[in-house]
Amino acid sequence: MRAVALSLALLLVLSALAGAVPALPDADANGSRDALVAGSAPGAEPAVSAPQPGTETAGSSEQLGTTPDTPAQLADVNGTGTAIDVLGIPSSESTRSTLETEHVELGSGLAFSSSTTDVQLATAATVERIESAPSPELRQQYLLQEVSEIEQRIVAIRAHQRQVVDAYGDGELTPRRFLYELALIDAEARELEQRRERLESLAESTPGFSISSSRFGNVELELNTLSGPVRGYAGSVLRGEAESARFFVQTGTDSIVLGVVRDGTYVRETYRGVLRQGGGDPFSLAEAVNATEQAYPTITDLRLRDDTLGNPDSDSTRVTVEHERGRLVAFVDSGSQRVFKEYQYRPIDQVQPRSSTSAVKDALELTAYRTYPGGPVRLQLNSTTTGDPVDAQITVGPAGGRSSVIGRTGADGSLWTLAPSGTYQVTAIDGSSVVLLSVAPTSTPYVYGPVNDSSESDETPTTTPTQTAATSES
Repeated sequence: MRAVALSLALLLVLSALAGAVPALPDADANGSRDALVAGSAPGAEPAVSAPQPGTETAGSSEQLGTTPDTPAQLADVNGTGTAIDVLGIPSSESTRSTLETEHVELGSGLAFSSSTTDVQLATAATVERIESAPSPELRQQYLLQEVSEIEQRIVAIRAHQRQVVDAYGDGELTPRRFLYELALIDAEARELEQRRERLESLAESTPGFSISSSRFGNVELELNTLSGPVRGYAGSVLRGEAESARFFVQTGTDSIVLGVVRDGTYVRETYRGVLRQGGGDPFSLAEAVNATEQAYPTITDLRLRDDTLGNPDSDSTRVTVEHERGRLVAFVDSGSQRVFKEYQYRPIDQVQPRSSTSAVKDALELTAYRTYPGGPVRLQLNSTTTGDPVDAQITVGPAGGRSSVIGRTGADGSLWTLAPSGTYQVTAIDGSSVVLLSVAPTSTPYVYGPVNDSSESDETPTTTPTQTAATSES
């Protein structure tokens, strides 16, 4: 208990350093946020004026309007003949889409760490309370209470997530603050999962007492749907455990798409609450696998192995598929029998976009190997004189608007980044030489279109004068 007291004292000091976070719109001070949201929110970088012709200036993020999806151009890569489908938000249902560069700041980092430590301390206190119960009857009572508390907390966190999704979609939250909130949700969900594991172990070690394993399993699955690899990585950046990164953020009604390129891997995380019905008939693991296979035929063809987690009484089932070009984690709803959440991991060396568009100026050729909004796009810069790759600074932004420096092409002249949601301008600057390229993203190879099963593939394709005739695959 002395260690707990010292930790609490340290948290008070950290909270004082961090300052206060402005309340979310219509936030209830005693609602679902509890002690998780404390400290200062990530601050915004200085605004950057629109670039002059031939030059670009750096900024922290850009918000780009969406454009109608065009029919996907698919290439025969690794013998598949089709692109890998992704769960996504159709443009007709999207409320907002941005790219944001996230990095650690002292105030937000301290606030995030102290907030997540609060939940860790609560878990330690919960375990100690149960283990020190004066009688078997009280121990059993405490266990039931704590499991119920996690279940109630899941409901509150999910309501909070809907709140921040709506606030971001309405423009009431900045992309950085939105990522901050999602990272906090992720951190609490992961800590509650640790608490669930401890409670299950304590229940198993209590003589003459048991809690249904399916109940613990349902809690685990629900917590899984509140966490994710992209929001988890945003939390690592906030804590200073990972380098700054560029995040794709898109929302729709109770829906989120997040993307990032980290450690040589494109990671995508999508949640579509509109596809959740729950309360369906008993749903077997085999049926969940079948639903996943139908949703992702290309991944099914490339499958190496799979694994499932769930039970007939679960509202959802988790299906993990390792395949030749990455890994898929899909959550299938028992009511709709559809995938409502996915994680996709795609090593960059397995992503081979083939639709390209190029521009030449000042002895530089800049090529973008196009992809869908939020997908990984490769930029290549070469000298038109020698054909050698050129190491230069790259900026990306809406045409005529504010741009962001996203990095350098390096010795091989290549740079991977994420594609914005609309037509965007890429600028390469090498000394006094500047080349600008306008890029329109390809269509997204959706697992599902709008909820009514209609497809967006019948839209008229759009092209730009610089687009070359090629196919694409992501």
